[in-house]
Amino acid sequence: MRYLMRILIGIMMALAALTPAVDAAPLEQAASCRFVLGFKTLHDLIPSIVGACVDNESHTANGDAVQHTTNGLLVWRKMDNYTAFTNGYRTWINGPFGLQERLNSSRFPWEKRASVAATAVVHFVPPASASHQTSGSCFASSIAATRTDAWRCSAGNVIYDPCFAVSGDQTAVTCVRDPLDPGSIVRLVLEKPLPPAETVPIQPRPWFLQLADGTVCNFFTGATAGINGERINYGCSDGWVIVGDVHPDGVWTAREVFLAPQSITPQESATVQIKTAWL
Repeated sequence: MRYLMRILIGIMMALAALTPAVDAAPLEQAASCRFVLGFKTLHDLIPSIVGACVDNESHTANGDAVQHTTNGLLVWRKMDNYTAFTNGYRTWINGPFGLQERLNSSRFPWEKRASVAATAVVHFVPPASASHQTSGSCFASSIAATRTDAWRCSAGNVIYDPCFAVSGDQTAVTCVRDPLDPGSIVRLVLEKPLPPAETVPIQPRPWFLQLADGTVCNFFTGATAGINGERINYGCSDGWVIVGDVHPDGVWTAREVFLAPQSITPQESATVQIKTAWL
């Protein structure tokens, strides 16, 4: 239970889905930076909250725009065209109802009602290159990815799951925490051969999800808990969790809940649509 509490506390501390993983902002204002378009509009609505710019707008791998300020981070999401600012604890969104403020751990009802026309199902293929390299070994089939070519591995005290066999290369596997973030990809050079593969279930389970609102979710490979008889299966970047299995019927859906601090008591719950599922 103590281990579960540590997991849940870590989830609660995650930033909202509108806040992508980016490097820490520099503390001093850049001499030539400026706000433009939607970032300027949001800054002008709450200038003392946003603060001054410290760099110019840049774009992440998924097409979102970000800009650091002296007080936090501005974010524009390509998928829904909304602009937000977060100070790491609270978020201000210039959305369909004008400027609204919420905790990073909360979501407005309209955010949870985000929809997609279809769910993209991706059979993940390890990329040819990785951002980092280490050495270690694999000791079991992956818990996260239900595939015969996916493994649970370790390097020192660090567990990597899933790690994927690389076609034509028996000396290493590719370990991926977030397929949308190239910086999370690790090449693990094997210190001993891979163990025998286990039989996978007929219905594969996604190991990584991106919800319609942009939230991303990883499958929990360690100890977790249950709510009304269903396992807490995924931890998500908005601080919520997904309970039970995803429902692959037309547009895939899942039940996402927000838990009370340091407990497994749901405070909010929503049925959410899934934009992309990685198998």
